[in-house]
Amino acid sequence: MPHPDRDEWIVELRDAETKTVSWALLDLTTNQVLWQKSPSATEWWTTLAGFAGDRVFLHNYRFPDIPEPTDLLALSVAEGEVVWALPGWLFVRILPGTEQIVVAQKQAERIQYQLCDSNSGLLKNPVLEKDLPAVTEPNHHIPVRYEPHDIYFRQLSAFLGRMVETQDAVAIDYLESDPYVVFSYYLYDQEKAAQYLLVVNRNREIIYHNLLSDKRPGISLDTILLKNNHLVFLRNTNELNSLTLTH
Repeated sequence: MPHPDRDEWIVELRDAETKTVSWALLDLTTNQVLWQKSPSATEWWTTLAGFAGDRVFLHNYRFPDIPEPTDLLALSVAEGEVVWALPGWLFVRILPGTEQIVVAQKQAERIQYQLCDSNSGLLKNPVLEKDLPAVTEPNHHIPVRYEPHDIYFRQLSAFLGRMVETQDAVAIDYLESDPYVVFSYYLYDQEKAAQYLLVVNRNREIIYHNLLSDKRPGISLDTILLKNNHLVFLRNTNELNSLTLTH
C-alpha cells in the first residue's frame, strides 16, 4: 500500500507455515527497507487497513472464527511500533490534507462514525454518514482486467500476439502511463497459470518482458500498482519489484 504523499510503501508479509505476519516500510526514493516489524500486539489475523501521515493502520480480529475486524491499531511510521489502539473501532478512510481519519463502531441498530486524531488516537466529534467528506480518488493506479468476453479483449490479445507471439492469453491486465503501456497477461499450461509482465513504449519497443510466476493454481488480482513513475509488482508471490518508468 503506497503512502498518499510520499514515495513510501507499507508491505504486509505472511508466512503460512509459521503463521507469522510482519510489516515492512520501503522507501522507493532511496530503495531501502526502513524497518520490518511484528509488533507484540499483532497476531496472524491482523491485517493492513490504511497508510497516511505518520501512521500505519491495522485491523485486529478478536474472534478468528468470525471474519470481521474488531479493533484498530496504529503503528509509528518512524519506528514500526504500536502507538495507540482503539478497541471496538474500525478504520474507514483518511481525510486528505488533515491529520484526522474517519473511524466507525458498530452499535445496536446503526454504525457510529467519528473523527479521530491519527497521531494520538483521540476520538473527536461524531459525524453522520451523510456528512462524511467525499471519497477522494487514489493517487495510484491499478490495471483494468480484460477477459475473453470483454469487448476489447480480442484487440489487446492481437497486440500481444504481434509483440510477444502469443495468442493464448486467458486474462489481460492493462494499464497506461504515457508513453508506456503495461500488460500483465496469463497463460494456462497443464491446468496451471503463468503470469507475464510486458511494458512497451509508444514506439512499440519492448522495455520489459518477464515471467512473474508460473504453476499458479489460478489468476490473481492487484499484483501490479503504479504510483508516480514507480511500477510495483510481485514476482513468485513473495518478491516485490519496482520499475522506474522515466518520462
